Amino acid sequence: MDKNASINDLVADAEALLSRLGELKSPEIQALRDKVEAGIADAKKNLSRQVQWGADRFQEMTESVVEYVQENPWVAVAAGTAIAVALIYVAFAGRKQQD
Repeated sequence: MDKNASINDLVADAEALLSRLGELKSPEIQALRDKVEAGIADAKKNLSRQVQWGADRFQEMTESVVEYVQENPWVAVAAGTAIAVALIYVAFAGRKQQD
């Protein structure tokens, strides 16, 4: 299970717990509810920021790769060819020669 799914599950469980505690009206429970609700809101905001940062970073990396390939197409072709040859070698290196 990835980190985002775990955080989403934790938030869902905390929200479910808060809804069940909603029937209790003591000041201590209400203070605890307020604190947990604030924590959930902060967690959601931080998760959203992290996801956005990751998307922005991926976009920057993609743009820089595209720019590099446009400026150096033959280097990109050579690198792609080298990678393909290496993968073919790895794929067929373990095979026995048939006589």
